[in-house]
Amino acid sequence: MRRNSSLIASALLLAACHAEVEDVPLTQQSIYFSDKFFDVKALGPDRALIVGYGGKILETADGGITFTRRESGTNLALFDVAVVGGKVWIAGQEGLILHSADGGKTFVAQTSGTQNYLFAIQMLSESRGFAVGDRSVLVETVDGGKTWTPRTLTVAAPEGEAAEDPDLLLAMQDPVLYDVRFLNDKVGWVVGEFGRILRTEDGGQTWKEQQATLMGEHTGIVDPMDIPTFFGIHPIIEQEAIVTGLEGRIARTKDAGQTWVFEAMKLDYPIADPLYAPFVTADGTEWAVGAAGEVVTKKASDAVWSRADLGNPLFTWIRSIDFADPSNGWLVGGYGNVLHTSDGGKSWRLCIG
Repeated sequence: MRRNSSLIASALLLAACHAEVEDVPLTQQSIYFSDKFFDVKALGPDRALIVGYGGKILETADGGITFTRRESGTNLALFDVAVVGGKVWIAGQEGLILHSADGGKTFVAQTSGTQNYLFAIQMLSESRGFAVGDRSVLVETVDGGKTWTPRTLTVAAPEGEAAEDPDLLLAMQDPVLYDVRFLNDKVGWVVGEFGRILRTEDGGQTWKEQQATLMGEHTGIVDPMDIPTFFGIHPIIEQEAIVTGLEGRIARTKDAGQTWVFEAMKLDYPIADPLYAPFVTADGTEWAVGAAGEVVTKKASDAVWSRADLGNPLFTWIRSIDFADPSNGWLVGGYGNVLHTSDGGKSWRLCIG
């Protein structure tokens, strides 16, 4: 279906494993070729929590040498993880929200108030948080998830000639929301289908659309339907953030979203596939990961983005990236791919678990 196909896309082909990793006996294996991982959360230099298709939750405490499977109690896909103060929340299919009060060892389901897929979740504290998903749904909690309140995050109707197009009106009335990220308890963004970028400055009470500046002669986009869907956003400071989306697009604002500008890339061949998730480390190094094994990066001193060297090419999608610090980071995606770096992305080790 249109609304989740970008997240559960079929992978193509996996390249050879890292030469230094030995095969793990099947009786001890935690990661399989059939696994699809949608999110990773770095909990420390060597510790990470990974979630994916079929309700799978894995934890490693030794940099990806071994993994422990945590029981989720579900076979539904798990899309995103939020961690605050040792407590964990996971969002997934059919409005599923799982919660752990013991650092991710055991999980119980919370009632989200919606059956719509929830693609992203963020907790601002142990009490307050948001999740977003299909059909423009946004759910909010103020009590750690004991109760969640759903609402539809409405967007402005098309104007001008677009307002006369019934197909456009139908498609844009409830765009999918793919990511929610707050910088602090007041300032946050939501991004989604049809290039939706929405910002709040009052803790999520009201939201204002910001994507209009991506249209015009300077971008070649004149139809709202042509603004690329955005799958991820990373706030950097209150005035600056980056978004990633279809056609390998990355856009940036440096004025709190009053204007957004597509970023330049220095590539031997262009990116035609989606970029799903951005991340910025504490030293200012920027990353974005996507379909067809695409990983691009940009140091704080660089003017343009370039492809990262993973050691071996990956021909499957990479859905999530997270760093515990500028040196220690993780990538996860299709065909059971889990990669770990301990040198800031200069080299990556494929973890076979």
